[in-house]
Amino acid sequence: MGSVIKWHTGTPDEEGEYLVTLRNGDVVFDEYFSYTDSDGNEDFLWRSCDDDDDIIAWCPLSKIEPYKPIEP
Repeated sequence: MGSVIKWHTGTPDEEGEYLVTLRNGDVVFDEYFSYTDSDGNEDFLWRSCDDDDDIIAWCPLSKIEPYKPIEP
């Protein structure tokens, strides 16, 4: 059984766990989350990637279908 990943570019619409493609070609897990700074402003960040420019595409983990073994 195969699976197709529908990659997205730009900025995610919601917090969550993502599979991301980096500019160097690596594919890694990351989390996109919101935080409030000391002035009360809400912002969003990737937890593991320091620079948003490193991420060129992303896919929510919830959109990837898990492997389902074929029952004999």
